[in-house]
Amino acid sequence: MQIISGTERAREIRARVREENHRYGVVPHLAMIVVGDFPENLKYVGMKEKAAVEVGGSARLIHLSGETRREELLKVIAGLNQDAGTDGILLQLPLPVHLENTRDDFLQAIELEKDVDGFNPVNRGRLSDGPPLFISCVALGSLGVVEQVFPNLKGKRACLVGDSFDLVLPLATMLIARGCRVTVAGDYQPAEAGKADILVVEKGYPNMVKGSELENQEMLLIDAGFYWQDGRSCGNVDRESVEGCPGFLVPSPGGLGPLTIATLMENLSRAARRDGR
Repeated sequence: MQIISGTERAREIRARVREENHRYGVVPHLAMIVVGDFPENLKYVGMKEKAAVEVGGSARLIHLSGETRREELLKVIAGLNQDAGTDGILLQLPLPVHLENTRDDFLQAIELEKDVDGFNPVNRGRLSDGPPLFISCVALGSLGVVEQVFPNLKGKRACLVGDSFDLVLPLATMLIARGCRVTVAGDYQPAEAGKADILVVEKGYPNMVKGSELENQEMLLIDAGFYWQDGRSCGNVDRESVEGCPGFLVPSPGGLGPLTIATLMENLSRAARRDGR
């Protein structure tokens, strides 16, 4: 399979966004809220801060205790909504257990105009009855790759394995709107998935998808899994077994991760331009 590097594509997007920010004279500012001390959350916001600086913007971290109560978090979000110097607000997920069951309350509290993650339920709903102001970065980044490989999506068969609100559901909605025949599956079934033109695999286990199961000779395979195994990162796709197959692969790692952060920078830049700075 021909490898589509999310790292290289992300580099191109960041360069374009930096040039656009310079042209429009904006310095977009991102506020990132982290609740608790999940190591992965702190790692991800560090990467996002670095990307914001690279595109000519800035970011700040609001790091709250893992014991933060619902009312306290809502108050922080409300303050950022009212802050004219904040263009985008990002609530890093997951949240601590005592807040996770009311996650949508916090996401909905973020102003639509500052919802650069595209996670506000209103923006999510407007995908079907829109248009939304912002779309989930991982779904939008994935769609960009899909349209690069298949400029005309009408009649293409897409199989999305998973059920996430940030990737599978919004991507399915956008593909349907473009004329795709879409199947959303809760688990990976090789007999069905292997015939798809577009296969996105989010749920499963490490190295689950094998090259011998892929029947479609022009498939675009997007690996949306991420695991640690034997001291190194991997995805749902057994990369060695698919490398000799025809088609295209967005691998994990080095695929959707950097592409998602670059797309976040696009959304942040749009948010900054909308209020004239």
